[in-house]
Amino acid sequence: MSIAQDLRTRARHRGLTPWQLIQKIGRLEREADSTACQLVAMATEIDGLRRERNELEAQLDDAGIDLSGALEDLRAAEVELRELRAFKANTTAVSAPASTRDIDPGDQPTAPVPLWKAPIAGPVQPVRDPGHVPSWANPAA
Repeated sequence: MSIAQDLRTRARHRGLTPWQLIQKIGRLEREADSTACQLVAMATEIDGLRRERNELEAQLDDAGIDLSGALEDLRAAEVELRELRAFKANTTAVSAPASTRDIDPGDQPTAPVPLWKAPIAGPVQPVRDPGHVPSWANPAA
């Protein structure tokens, strides 16, 4: 230590004994060490929190992607559900012909019935001219 530094130190610490100066220096060194340890602990905690934040951001991105896929699936399911409901409404709205509504399953004969007499066939016009082919059934027309 130079003489100038020694004089400055003595001027700053005037009134303290050498033992008090040693105690004060020791206390300041301990405080500096404690502060350095706190800084290292805080830096370690900051790194851990930064790593956790990055992991949470990655999870949030993955969840956003999963959510968008789930929303697309939901929209497709809603469209399909609307189509199925419309189909169901259409099938339940169609009523059976009068000839089939009045049939009791217990009253049906067990013997074969000609097609023109079958109750399911509905009203059938008897054939008057067996050689006549209707225009809608004629492939040559």
